[in-house]
Amino acid sequence: MATTASKEVPDGPHGDHHSLRGIFFIVLGSFSFSTMFLLVKVMSQMNTFTLVFYRSVVQIAICLVDLYKKGVNPLGPDSGSVRFYLVLRAGFGAAAVIAWFYGIQNLPLPDAVTLQFTTPPFAAVFAVCLVGEHWKALDMIGAVVCLMGVALIAHPTWLFGNTDAVADAALVTDATDNSTMMKAVAVLVTEVGAAMAGIAYVCVRKIGDRADAVVMVFYYGIISLPMTAIGSKMLLGTWNVLGDYEQFSLMDYFLLLLVGFSGYGGQWFTNLGLQQETAATGTLATSTQIVFTFIFEILFLHEEIDIWSISGTALILGFMMVVGVIKLLESDKSAIIVDADEEKGLLLEPSREDEGYGAAVTLQSQGSNSL
Repeated sequence: MATTASKEVPDGPHGDHHSLRGIFFIVLGSFSFSTMFLLVKVMSQMNTFTLVFYRSVVQIAICLVDLYKKGVNPLGPDSGSVRFYLVLRAGFGAAAVIAWFYGIQNLPLPDAVTLQFTTPPFAAVFAVCLVGEHWKALDMIGAVVCLMGVALIAHPTWLFGNTDAVADAALVTDATDNSTMMKAVAVLVTEVGAAMAGIAYVCVRKIGDRADAVVMVFYYGIISLPMTAIGSKMLLGTWNVLGDYEQFSLMDYFLLLLVGFSGYGGQWFTNLGLQQETAATGTLATSTQIVFTFIFEILFLHEEIDIWSISGTALILGFMMVVGVIKLLESDKSAIIVDADEEKGLLLEPSREDEGYGAAVTLQSQGSNSL
């Protein structure tokens, strides 16, 4: 029995070596998400609520097909508590995506995507307050580092002063102040989205493995529909989230479909990769989203990115990579211990604490991808 178990382990995410195929799928998932972000940026003429609405419609359709093929009930397990957390998770997830789409449309693409990677510190805080998880030193360091990175990206004038070199200050002061205020608002909204995603993460922790991941995505799509309409009415004064669909070109509809498919593809490829690779390596691989967005920025968008934004991005990305390396070393050390015990003929059961810790790292490695 012990010999058979040890032969099967190397093929999974906790084997002796890392799966290049798993890393490839995770990077492909990051590319899919980056493509979705690029499309949202390109379609900035459409309001945020309209984009989220059409993305949700496409994902609902894909989820129904996927769940039908799996024979899974779209409503999830017949448990009041699970369905409650599914709805709660979907609500906070939808709010996060709306906020992130707004940030993508109003900030340079690399800045907006980098700010999304500040979700783990928020998740850690909410997990301590709501679930009773322990606040670790790495969580505290992460909160400080991410806050510094956000400050560098936003670089508000009240903190850094006016760093722009201008030829005629009298003529451009109002425009500069307005631009600074707009950027500050966009950064704040994006960070609120990261906080909402942190709460959604805690809800996923409460759900555990009692509901299929596709069911969670399906709930997100369903809850997003009324939330986009309500948000549109409150902030834009209209219930219309369909947009001027009569004026849409075939290219507009094609791009809207791509937004939905690339978003779902990102989730699918990331989950597929995490089934074959450790969550620690997943943390490193998903960070390639920032790399892809910088490439898209250079090739397609040509927006101005200043040294402050680059510094903030480097700080947050660097910390993500350090965390990934730490988790990678820890997982490799754990694998060595398990192999040594199996050689002695012991068949060990993973503890509940280890399972919970692994699940937490997996969710943090996915970040916005689970929304």
